[in-house]
Amino acid sequence: MKKFLYKEFLLESIITTCFLFGIEIIFRVVEGFMIIDWATWRIFLSSFFLSFLVTFFLFFFKKMQTRRRGIAIFLFIATIYTWIQAGFNSFLGVYVSFGTSSQIGAVTSYIKEFLVSYKPEYYLIFVPFVLYIWYMILRNKQKEEKRNVGVYPRQLHALLLIIAAGLYMGTLYIPFMQNPIQMALNKHLFFSPTNSSVAINQFGTSVFGLLDIKQQFFPVYIIGDFYQKPEVSEDDTRVIDDTLFMEVTNEEKDPTLKTLDQYFLSRKITQPNDYTGYFKDKNVIVIMMESVNNIILHEEYYPNFQRILEHAWYWENNYSPRNACATGDNEFSGMTSLYALNTSCTANVYQTNDYFTSIFNRFKKKGYTATSYHNFDATYYARDVFHYHMGSMAYYDADSLGISITNNYLEWPSDVELIEKASAIFTQDEPFMAWITTVTPHQPYDNDSFYSDKYMSLFADTDYSMQLKRYMAKLKVTDDALGVLLDTLEEKGVLKDTVIVLYGDHYPYGLADQDVQSAVSYDVADFYEIERTPFVIYNSELEPQVFSEKTSYMNLLPTIANLFDLDYDPRFYLGEDLFDEDFSGRVVFADSSWEDEVARYDARSGLVTYLGEEKYTTSELQQINYDINQKKQMSKLAISTNYFADLKEKIEAKERTDEDSE
Repeated sequence: MKKFLYKEFLLESIITTCFLFGIEIIFRVVEGFMIIDWATWRIFLSSFFLSFLVTFFLFFFKKMQTRRRGIAIFLFIATIYTWIQAGFNSFLGVYVSFGTSSQIGAVTSYIKEFLVSYKPEYYLIFVPFVLYIWYMILRNKQKEEKRNVGVYPRQLHALLLIIAAGLYMGTLYIPFMQNPIQMALNKHLFFSPTNSSVAINQFGTSVFGLLDIKQQFFPVYIIGDFYQKPEVSEDDTRVIDDTLFMEVTNEEKDPTLKTLDQYFLSRKITQPNDYTGYFKDKNVIVIMMESVNNIILHEEYYPNFQRILEHAWYWENNYSPRNACATGDNEFSGMTSLYALNTSCTANVYQTNDYFTSIFNRFKKKGYTATSYHNFDATYYARDVFHYHMGSMAYYDADSLGISITNNYLEWPSDVELIEKASAIFTQDEPFMAWITTVTPHQPYDNDSFYSDKYMSLFADTDYSMQLKRYMAKLKVTDDALGVLLDTLEEKGVLKDTVIVLYGDHYPYGLADQDVQSAVSYDVADFYEIERTPFVIYNSELEPQVFSEKTSYMNLLPTIANLFDLDYDPRFYLGEDLFDEDFSGRVVFADSSWEDEVARYDARSGLVTYLGEEKYTTSELQQINYDINQKKQMSKLAISTNYFADLKEKIEAKERTDEDSE
């Protein structure tokens, strides 16, 4: 009796392992992860461990049919979770975690587009579960005997679990099982799974799901040794008095805040360059353009964008990596030059954080009137809160601008109306700094809308898909808005004294990749080329110039701060000044993959692809990855602790103490 029941238990455990491992392997195949890899061995061990653990608890039930139903439920949950991860990554560009669960609301608003985005091969993930149901039906037809519970040798079962757990943990530490240039060490990633892409590759979806739950309720952040001695620049023309900052650091008792203090103090102070103060005292308008990618370069459809390019600096290799909340978080990064957390919707979760370093606060300190504008409400992002805490002196949404909205995601308000009403406000005071976020080209593109119908005739003779035509028609409204802005500034006599900065929040991911491909000249399937977007700095008196360096919205604020000669500390910005002599020309994507003139690094696989004859040494790659990981970890800690508000308060307290003592 005991022997028979143990064989039965062992059989069910092994079968469950095979089906769970099958789900993981199919996921790796459809997601393009390597199969012949130590990660696959690690995932097999975790599948074995989880399957034996689940089967152990289910064998407390006397009826085999009940046990198998329990296993079926376990496999179904694993299947659905894995399938959802594949879908989220395809639709939003990131794997979902509990920290980014707010994006589920965005998906439910676009459930049709979300399901349409699923590739046919994703449904193969259901195959192991279906096969198990078939197996269960066949086995249940056999005569079932009632047996006592707990008669199999638990000691042997426990020994198997201990061995599996030991082997698994060994894969996290044994040197030859590690990729020396992986973005995050496996032993750190296991306890702090903050990079979902790398964690899912290394641990599989089942373990990542469990680690993600653990991280949600019992968060762990691996800080590491980030402190280095400050670099001493031979050119000290940009001198920053660190007296009070050093006093705060020396007195700091909180280890996390002290680490942040030391990290920012250790960063290089970039020096002035030939472009420092190039636009000093001019007005500035920053426009984050919703869902605008390089399709807007079609001159015949978008003449106003071409008007801008005639007097603009244009970066042809600019990217807007999608984060957990693509629009809100990319807006956040543009305003702060900090990396948004890829495990949370940063703009919403940390909406009450204060940043004395933000673009609004730096221009306000220079005497500018700094305001912000958007033609929608707070359904998706709490701009009425986080713009205020960013330092915007007044935030105008659709309601305060008198723009009618329907709250129907099929129809978005007009960017032309946004520009007309916003420009009537921000041009009243000079110098002014205005931040505008547009919305008209927003998805979906599967349904007709007023603005897609308005310009549909422009594309009647093209062979574009109907979805692409709708998008391009709505994009035409944004182009019209740019024309209105230029004309308004000229009418008010401030065009030559105003700089316009344009960048796209993300590519129109509501479109299929093949639709985007049909309207651009580059290969969107090549690495992260799908995320290429325009970045432009315009002034009516500029000579046009095209820059080929790779960049992203992370570099927007430090570049503007230098061009306008603002009072700022470049160490607090984790992006770079595009005109700095040491500019790296490296763009970092949401999962920490990166690309520069020399190479592409895929953080998910840990593989490097070189673009020419020049090569990096292993130590150089490790240093690049260390620096990127360092920046992202410091961003995470600074945001999650509201560090900049705390630092400002402590420095101001010391200033008051010094004044009182005089």
